[in-house]
Amino acid sequence: MKNHIKMRVIVVAAVLMVTTSDYLPAAGPGVGGPTIQQIKVRKEQKKQQRQADIKRLERKIEALKDYTIEELQLALTVKVVDKYGGASVMSDQRPPVYLGLIADEFHPESIFNIFEKYGSEFNPMSVWNPFGTYGSNYSRYSPFNMFAMNPPVIVKDGKIIGRLTINDTITGAVDPNWLKLFFRY
Repeated sequence: MKNHIKMRVIVVAAVLMVTTSDYLPAAGPGVGGPTIQQIKVRKEQKKQQRQADIKRLERKIEALKDYTIEELQLALTVKVVDKYGGASVMSDQRPPVYLGLIADEFHPESIFNIFEKYGSEFNPMSVWNPFGTYGSNYSRYSPFNMFAMNPPVIVKDGKIIGRLTINDTITGAVDPNWLKLFFRY
């Protein structure tokens, strides 16, 4: 009887380890990730890079000063929709899992369509499900885990063009909340 109970405890522990391993934060501060000082240095480098980019583009930026904010927002929308519109969102797993399409909120496969599978906060396949593998703040495959190193990839024309993530230390990071601004009405 004791061995039977002991075996059940071991099996339950093993199942918990397997099922929760996808929800552990990927290397954050104090867990083998960057230190606070390293994060500060990176942010300072980003600030300096931004200032250098602005200085380099001053002549082009001067021409934009004649446009209204609304016109500039529309121009940015055109650029963002052109770059990301029609792209697939795929998990960074083997094999990858299709997580939806970057399209306006009326498209049935859009990650921004709250009434359909890939945009619903209740569907386990949605990046907007805060309790799911692809939307949790703790899952290594979620765009909302600020330490995730395996967030979803954005694929267009067979090429990875970015990663859907709030982790701005990842090259090609595209914040899903920012992206939503251009595909919702």
